[in-house]
Amino acid sequence: MKKLHFVLATAVLTFSATSSADIRVTDTQNGAWVKVTDNGQPAVNATVSLENYPQVGQTFQTGENGRVFIPISVNNSRSIKFKAVTQEGIVYSRFAFHSDSKR
Repeated sequence: MKKLHFVLATAVLTFSATSSADIRVTDTQNGAWVKVTDNGQPAVNATVSLENYPQVGQTFQTGENGRVFIPISVNNSRSIKFKAVTQEGIVYSRFAFHSDSKR
């Protein structure tokens, strides 16, 4: 029983010591708004790129509110992988669905 408590305590401490980031993507007709947070706070100057959509081919920086707009033009609706790298070098990614712009 003591061994189980030790394992659980270790897991809780390890989890609380890790950074928890969130990438939220809001799809629009001309692109996507991406908000990056780190431990609930806006991730200022995080670099955001699209991993599986090379047509954009550039990176974007979040502002003081942790948000950035990325222009995206697709012919077919698709799932796009967004990658964010914080100033500390921590990498986060998320897939989000983007509709085609022929609405």
